[in-house]
Amino acid sequence: MSTFTPPPGWGSPPATPAAPDNGAWNNPQAQVWVYAGFWWRVWAFLIDTVLLSVAEGVAGMFVGPEISVRWQELPLSGADGQSTNVVDIAALADTTQPYAHMLHGVSVLVPHLQTGNWQTPGSVLLALLPALYFILFESSRLQATPGKQLCRLKVVTLTGERISLPRAVVRFAIKAFISFPLLYIGVLMVAFTRRKQGLHDLIAGTLVVRHDAPRTVSFGPRG
Repeated sequence: MSTFTPPPGWGSPPATPAAPDNGAWNNPQAQVWVYAGFWWRVWAFLIDTVLLSVAEGVAGMFVGPEISVRWQELPLSGADGQSTNVVDIAALADTTQPYAHMLHGVSVLVPHLQTGNWQTPGSVLLALLPALYFILFESSRLQATPGKQLCRLKVVTLTGERISLPRAVVRFAIKAFISFPLLYIGVLMVAFTRRKQGLHDLIAGTLVVRHDAPRTVSFGPRG
C-alpha cells in the first residue's frame, strides 16, 4: 500500500500554524510537496526516449517485419526501340552515340526493399511498445517511468494516490494525440499552470510531484 502523504489541502483542511509565542511562529513540522517543474519533466522524458529507443531497437531484431532485397531487371531499350527511363544510363542508348548498337539487349539490375507482413503479433507489439511503457510504469507501484525515477518524480492523482490503469491510459492518449501534436501546447502548459500540470494532467486528473517524501519546512514571522 502506498505511503504517500498528501500535502495540506488535499482532502483535508490545511494545517493551521500555532499561535505566536513571544513573537515567533511555532510550527516547524509542516510538510509540503513540490510539484515537478517543466525542465525536470523534460529531462525525464529525454531519458525515457533514449531507453525506449534502445528497447525498440533490440525488440525489432526479434519481432520486427522481415526485410529483404529484391532485384528487378530493366532493359536499357524497350522492345519497341524506345529507350527505357532508367536514370541517366538510358540516354546512352541514343543511336547518335558511338557504340550505341552494343547497348541493345543490355539490362541493369535495380534493387527494391521489400518488407514482410506488418500485421504480425510481434509487429503490433512493437508499435504499441511506447504506450505500454508509459502506461504500465506510471500505473504500477513505482508510479513512474525509469526516466521519472531517475529524476525523483512520481505521477499521482489529485489526492496524492497511485493512478489506476484506465487513468494512465487516458493520460497517455491525451498526451500522444493532443498535447504533443498540437504544437506542444499541452506540454508547455506545465510551465504556466499553478500546479505544473500539462493538458493531459488536467484532463486525466493527475499531478507529477518531485521528491520521494514531503519536505519539512518551518514557518516564521515576516521580518
